[in-house]
Amino acid sequence: MKKFSIFLLSIFSFSLLTLPVWAVSPTPEVSPSRVEEIREAVKEKVREKLNEVKKGQKRAFVGEITEITNSTLVLKNEKGERQAKITDDTTIIGKGKQKIEFEDLEIGNFVIAMGYLDENNILQTQRLVVTNKPEVPVREAAFGKVTNISSTETEKIITVKNEKKDMIYTVEITSKTKITKKIEGKMEQVEFKDIEIDDKLVAVGTPEKNEEKIIIAK
Repeated sequence: MKKFSIFLLSIFSFSLLTLPVWAVSPTPEVSPSRVEEIREAVKEKVREKLNEVKKGQKRAFVGEITEITNSTLVLKNEKGERQAKITDDTTIIGKGKQKIEFEDLEIGNFVIAMGYLDENNILQTQRLVVTNKPEVPVREAAFGKVTNISSTETEKIITVKNEKKDMIYTVEITSKTKITKKIEGKMEQVEFKDIEIDDKLVAVGTPEKNEEKIIIAK
């Protein structure tokens, strides 16, 4: 027991002698000017957030100009009318992608107004872009009997004849066309190959602008 105690004591003493020593570096002091810079940066961030809250929600209105009064535009679309306020800070871009003036705007212009919605639901416009009014696709229905079916690697075409109107329709089938057929009294989704001559068919789609009555089925 005595030797055992000495052996442990010897190792412990040796360990104490070989312990590494770390120097503690003093914490660098922050200069008063640096503290002031940090404070100003924080204040600026707070000011930006407060300004965003005051401005309101970011919004964009799209529509046709129906009224111009002083510095306010009335925009109309299928959802109703909206007001857009134009200020000296508003950037207005014409159809040619060049900057224009407020006086260059006209009734009937189709525009996109972007800015912030204020408490009166008026858009404080930051950017206004004059653009072309998008064309609304006109859909048409073709009803009749299938008289011809044509299929190649690039296109699928069926010919439909309406005897009452004495009209012949050419219907183009695309990959997006949904085809349904009445089978045993139930409407089921089928494929192009399931269409047969003399089938009675209703095709709804967008007509092409040409001399023939071509409908792209949807």
